[in-house]
Amino acid sequence: MSELRVPTIALTAEILCADGRSFVGRIFVPATASRHPGPMRPEEWMNEAAPFFPFLPDDAKAPVVLNKREVLVLTVPALADEGDIPEEASNPVRRVILEAEDRRLEGSLILDMPQNQIRVLDYLNRPQAFLTLRDGDKHHLVQKERITRVIEVREE
Repeated sequence: MSELRVPTIALTAEILCADGRSFVGRIFVPATASRHPGPMRPEEWMNEAAPFFPFLPDDAKAPVVLNKREVLVLTVPALADEGDIPEEASNPVRRVILEAEDRRLEGSLILDMPQNQIRVLDYLNRPQAFLTLRDGDKHHLVQKERITRVIEVREE
């Protein structure tokens, strides 16, 4: 009997684990999403309930299984999230510095939230385990449980 498999798309990714190890390779996101046209976006995929996922390191022939709770930061090309925020949306953007474990990341958060909840604090308190920090041509998916400090960078 053949296995049932979900069609996937491979995305280049860099993973930084909480213990300091890092891996470069590919993740595999479903080719279709249930909430929008096109493939599932990395943030949606990382925020699914499944605690483990396959990862194919560049220097390996077979994938390894990683625990999402041990992932500090998953970095993917920004193109992987194309269309995640509608172009006509006027969501506030906040520049922030995130400190997680011994890492410091700087980038932008798009506060795709109801108008009465557009503070960075509201965004951080959403129930999802990972948030997307946008940094030019890269998006960093940061595990919120491991964030120790967030500094909002005021534009002058």
